[in-house]
Formats: sequence, C-alpha cells, structure tokens
Amino acid sequence: MFPILSRNQIKFIRTLKQKKYRYKFKNYMVEGEKLVTDILRHKAEMVAYLVVDKSYEIPFAIPNVNVYTVDTETFRMLSNMVQPQGILAVCKIPHQYFSNGWNTELFSLYLDGIQDPGNLGTILRSAEWFGIKQVFIGAGTVDPFGPKTVQAGMGSHSYLQLFQAHPADFIHWPHPLILADMHGKNAYQHNWTIGGVLVLGNEGQGVSSSFDPQNPLRLTIPAATHSRSESLNVSMACTVFLTLRHKFSLEGNH
Repeated sequence: MFPILSRNQIKFIRTLKQKKYRYKFKNYMVEGEKLVTDILRHKAEMVAYLVVDKSYEIPFAIPNVNVYTVDTETFRMLSNMVQPQGILAVCKIPHQYFSNGWNTELFSLYLDGIQDPGNLGTILRSAEWFGIKQVFIGAGTVDPFGPKTVQAGMGSHSYLQLFQAHPADFIHWPHPLILADMHGKNAYQHNWTIGGVLVLGNEGQGVSSSFDPQNPLRLTIPAATHSRSESLNVSMACTVFLTLRHKFSLEGNH
C-alpha cells in the first residue's frame, strides 16, 4: 500500500502545468505507462517520485523510487491527458539543459523558434530514431518539457541530451552549420559529414537571420515537379533531412 499524496504535493504538481513553475522548480511531468516506463528504465535518477491512481495496478517492477497514490478524481485534476492512464512521474529537468557541456563532435539539431509543441515533440522523436543524441533548443522555441511536447516526443526525452543554446554559441563550431532553407541547395545531392549542426526554423518564418554571420550552408528538399504545396511541415522536413543523412552514412560515405 502506497502513502497518500499530500495536499502540498498536489498543489506543487498542479503548478508544473505552467512553464514558469517548471523552470522555477526545475521539475516537469511525464505521463502514461510507456513514457514513465522509459524514463524509469533509462533515467531513473531523474524521477523524483511517481503518482498513481488508487485503481491503477503497476504492471512493472519499481526501482528505488517513492510512489504515492491519489483518488481517481484528484488524479484527473493533476493529469494533462484527456484520458489519464493512471500513472505519472514528477521528474527533474536535467542540469545539463542549463549548461554548455555539449559535444562539438556530435551531429546535432538546433531548433530556432519552433512554436508548436507537437512539431517539437515529433522532431525529438525523429532525432532519437535516427541516432541523434544532442539537440539544442534555441530562443523562441516552445518549452521541450511542456506536457504536449513530452507526449508528442513519445519517450525521446529519456534518450536525448537537450541544451539551451544561442546562435552565438556556434561562431567557432568546428563542423558545418546546415540551415533548412527553401532557397538552399538540393539536399538530395549533399554529401553529409559526421559532425555538424542542422538548424530548423520557425513554422512560418523559417530560420532567423541570427546565423547569417556564420555563413552557413543552406539546403532545401526539392518538391516533385507538379507539387502545389507551399512547403513541408518542419517536423516532416526534419525527418526527410535525417533520412537522407542516415542513408548517406549507411552507404559508407563517412
């Protein structure tokens, strides 16, 4: 039998629905059986404690993490999901997110003003699928630890290293900066490098001018001859770019 969640804990968890409190306390929520299982398996040290609906039966072994219980009505109040699954984790935002402890040799993503949490979560999910380990969250990008982004990421937060960053951090970057740009060179013909940073921009405006001083390489994904669509969704474009890079590497080109 687990102890009952206190009133102060209930108030605290409810504050995590707002970005300012997530960053004040450096905590965020992970919900649902799959996502909670992932973070317990891969980053259990980041889990402060679990909360379960009193009717929920935990189907997996719990590591050395405190578990609290609440009634169904309270759990629904705490949850950000339309149909709560009966389990959530209060997690710590990793310290590295606020540091500059990144690896300049890794091929990485920089997200410049991505505003839709669904797009951001999908980008993180694609990044993890294609073996990207390091993602930079630029100014104007939606909070990666917000509930909609975490849900759309489908557990990718458990595997990726996320960092806050600014274009100025890349002035002396040792590998190419590659900007997704509608007027760039043909991405199908690009020879990808082991290192580098792929910069993806705002859904409506694209990449900001902040990277112009670095004179980056600009790539585009050409549409089919008779396509009438204006552009690709940024998360779809990300997946295409990463697919091209992955294919290039599988063919033994680096």
